[in-house]
This record gives sequence, C-alpha cells and structure tokens, in this order.
Amino acid sequence: MLKIQLNKVHKKYPGSSNHSVKNFNLNIEEKEFIVLVGPSGCGKSTTLRMIAGLEDISDGDLLIDGRRVNEIEPKNRGISMVFQNYALYPHMTVFENMAFGLRRQKMPRNQVKAKVEEAAKILGLTSLLKRKPKELSGGQRQRVALGRAIVRNSSIFLMDEPLSNLDAKLRVHMRAEIIRLHRQLGTTTIYVTHDQTEAMTMATRIVIMKDGEIQQIGTPSEVYRTPENMFVAGFIGLPGMNFLQGRVQGDRFVFGLGEAFYQFSQSQKILIKENTNEDIIMGIRPEDISIASEETTLKGVVELIEINGAEMLVHTRLANQQIVIKCKTDDALKIGYKVNLYFNEEAVHIFDKKSEKRLMNKEIQFEALLTSS
Repeated sequence: MLKIQLNKVHKKYPGSSNHSVKNFNLNIEEKEFIVLVGPSGCGKSTTLRMIAGLEDISDGDLLIDGRRVNEIEPKNRGISMVFQNYALYPHMTVFENMAFGLRRQKMPRNQVKAKVEEAAKILGLTSLLKRKPKELSGGQRQRVALGRAIVRNSSIFLMDEPLSNLDAKLRVHMRAEIIRLHRQLGTTTIYVTHDQTEAMTMATRIVIMKDGEIQQIGTPSEVYRTPENMFVAGFIGLPGMNFLQGRVQGDRFVFGLGEAFYQFSQSQKILIKENTNEDIIMGIRPEDISIASEETTLKGVVELIEINGAEMLVHTRLANQQIVIKCKTDDALKIGYKVNLYFNEEAVHIFDKKSEKRLMNKEIQFEALLTSS
C-alpha cells in the first residue's frame, strides 16, 4: 500500500537564521486528500516542493512506499505536480502540452495519443485539443495542467495553489472538479492553499501550519470544532472565532467592570480547576451565539449588520469588546439596538492566555496522547 511519510523534516536555506520548515511529521495514507493550509510564508509550499524533490531536505526523512527518497530525482519519484501558473507552453496546442512529458519518455505515438485522448475525455477537453493556451479560459487552462498530470498515471498528485488565479465563481466550480477527479482516479493528493474554505471543502485531513511548524492535523470537522490553539481557532472559519478577554471570578467569567458575565458550566469549572490557571481567554464561534428574546447577563449593542442572503453577520459590542454573531437574516434588527446574547455553553472554548492552547480535560488529553503515539 502506497504511503508517504515525512519524519522530522526540516528546511533551512543557506544564510538564513531561521528554519522555513521545522520538525514536520506526517503520515499520508493511500488515496488521502491532504491539504496544507496556512498564511503566506508558513512553509506549506516549501514542504510540497520537498516532497516533489524540487527543494532539498535539510534534515529528516521522506519515505514513499517505505523507500527513503531524499536524494531521488523528481522524475523518479512517481509524482505529478500542478502549479499555480499552469506552466503551459504557449506555442503548443492542448494536445501537445498534455503529450509533452510522454514524448520525452520516448513513449510510442499511438500510446501517447490514447493517453491524451483518455485524459481529455475525463476533463472535458476533447473539443479543445487543437487550440493553444491563449485561446482558452483560465478554467480550461487549469484543466489542461491537470490533464498533463493525469497522463503520467502517477499515484501521487501535488498541487500548489492551483486555483488562486481564477475568479471566485470559477474556483468553486474547479474545486468540485478536482474532488471528482480525485475520487475517480483514486490518487493520493497533497494540495497547498492559503484559502481555508478550499481546505475545509476538499480535504480528508487538513494540516494547519504557522511559521514553518504544524499547528494541528485533523479532519475538517475536528480542526473546526476542537481547535488545539487560538491560531487554529482564528484561522479556520469565516468569520473566525470570537476571542473574549475577561477574568475569572468564582464560577463566572466577568467582562469589563463586571456589568456583564458568563456563568461557567460545571464541566468548564472543573476544566479551569484542573488546569490551575485562571488567566484565560474565552472563545466562541459566531454561529454558536444567538440573540435571545429573554433577559441574559450578556448585553450587546449592534454596531454593524452584514446581510448575505438568508444569513447575516451582526457585529455587537459588549464591555468594549466586539462580538460577531452569525444568524438568520432579520430585517427588524437595526444598528444601535441593545440585544441580549446567549452563548451555547457546549460550544464555548477556553484557552490559556499565555500558551494560547485550548484547555482540555485531563482524560481527553491522555486519550489524545495515546492516539498520537
């Protein structure tokens, strides 16, 4: 079974005092769709290029199907790569672009023709094979780049921000195309993006990076619902999680001068006590806050309303802190209104202010440690 393993992989460029990638550990199973996501400069593209063989690995091991490939030439790794800029030859037709790599391998002409035509049929390019890149739309060019990867019959696809040059509507369409293609071909795919929406909608597992280091690995649902730290919680989700400053007073989290407070649940009280840390930040996602009809201990003032069809984002201010709520569109709500806020206590996260890590029950932490070891 084909498997990709990155064991304690580091990348440090000559003359640089910092690592671009640090202690990167990841096991990728056959047919997975792994997405590396994070802000610009986090090391995700560098990691992809090390897997492809386009960048040297400074330290650590890269294994493909159990074989160490650190020094293996890119062409001998059984990998196909799709780039951000398509990298099509402008003077060649679609057919010639897709056939180029096969011809360099001295493949017989009839086999080249059969492979290109098969890939063109999968991608809906059959009628475009005689055109040149300048005659194609952005989406068509991207499909040609995908076709060039498909004809090689590689078991591993690497994609480096392949949709970033497309407009928003076309990106949505091409996301669906790539997911369909992945399922149809059964390839192992590693995909790089800075767009967390792409990551959430495409991945079987997401690897979230910051400053060259992995922050969390998990399914889209896991990283969204159980972020390991504040960076992950704020990066994943549109809009990001609300982070609230306050202080612990007994069984309450008090805002400002005490005019508003959140009552901890029993499990949250135990969580704070277990971690012996009262210097915390509370986090809650916009969709886990509702505007209550009854009186609550949390009262905000509406400052901005963003309507997006059936849903709207309501920006409120509570004790000099902004809280964003995602809810159904309500035309009766106006700027300046005072509203009662209700927090879904099951969706409240508590973070250590110093380490920015999410506090977890000790039994859950122990189970997570066993799972990862």
